Amino acid sequence: MYDLKGQRAIVTGAGSGLGRSIASRLSQEGAAVIAADIQEEAVKEWVKETQSRGGRALAVKVDVTDERDVERMVQLGMDHFGPIDILVNNAGVAGASPILELSEKQWDRIQQINLKGTFLCSKAVARAMIPRKRGRIVNIASIAGKRGVEFLEAYCASKFGVIGFTQALARELGRHGITVNAVCPGYIWTPLWEKLAQDLKDSNPAMRDKSLREVFETRMQAATPLGRAQTGEDVAALVAFLVSGEAQNITGQAINVDGGAVMH
Repeated sequence: MYDLKGQRAIVTGAGSGLGRSIASRLSQEGAAVIAADIQEEAVKEWVKETQSRGGRALAVKVDVTDERDVERMVQLGMDHFGPIDILVNNAGVAGASPILELSEKQWDRIQQINLKGTFLCSKAVARAMIPRKRGRIVNIASIAGKRGVEFLEAYCASKFGVIGFTQALARELGRHGITVNAVCPGYIWTPLWEKLAQDLKDSNPAMRDKSLREVFETRMQAATPLGRAQTGEDVAALVAFLVSGEAQNITGQAINVDGGAVMH
């Protein structure tokens, strides 16, 4: 366990799936959590549950592709809890499609949320972190940001971009005492992967007779030496470490939580 008492954290995409697991773990470690999501009711529900257990939490509706909305989110968090110490850029979307069927609109949406959203949130929080000479930024990338995957061209491009952005920002902010790292999850059954499994079924005739969970399990078992899916808690544990004092000399890294699917 890591002691995050007195720390203030923003987690985007906290309404469900991986973001919810990360928000819960940081709260358990003692951080005050600003749970941000485009789905306001989902984060309100999580905040209510967290407060009933004695946790400090705030729900904020945010569109991470809108700079003014992102700045409003950060200001609300600071007004409520004080200066932001931790940012976890988790908000993201995925989609699978053969390249000839991939529309410009689909491509733009994935880049806007996954990559532009990470940039806007990091910029807004860095503005507040730099004068204090401290801070932790963790960007949720993917093993698809380290190797190309068929039918996932737009998603891979966005996550490769997140890793490159992480490395560049780590170099820029290091002089201010701010660490920037990426976490690269592997195969986790979340609402995002459920949607992705449906897209893969639609894109690949060999998968059309399989259930969504079978699509997921087939992909995971073929790729993962440990032979089991990862969980949100697996990823949240690494995030908690990276934002703790134990990781004060780790920055610019893209660390896999994938059961060995990608070994670099």
